[in-house]
Amino acid sequence: MFHRPVLGMAAAAALSLMPVAAKADPSFGFGISFIIGGDVSVGVRVFSDDEAERGALALGLDYKLRSKAWRPNIGAAYLDEDFYVDLNLGLDLSTNELDYGIGLGLTSGVNAPVAVTPPSPRPSPGA
Repeated sequence: MFHRPVLGMAAAAALSLMPVAAKADPSFGFGISFIIGGDVSVGVRVFSDDEAERGALALGLDYKLRSKAWRPNIGAAYLDEDFYVDLNLGLDLSTNELDYGIGLGLTSGVNAPVAVTPPSPRPSPGA
């Protein structure tokens, strides 16, 4: 069954995060999601950030292999330089039901973390 209040809350949460996402460069991913309930999907993701070793908002579109249905989704992801892991909430467009998934995939356009270097020591005043 399609739950409009839950979908409305997810949309409101996504819209509230848009100003935060607008400050960072996006990155992209392609992967697989294991849907709670037994289905598997393949799809693409757009992440709100392009920095490795950080969390990011994820928007995606998956194709469910068993039920042969499209599944737009939103979630939270951990990005690394070449892979991502995410937890997502999706809408099965054939049944109009919400489902949850755990995703894993490859990333593109993610920057390596910046190494923090300590400040150089100042010379002593007597030298």
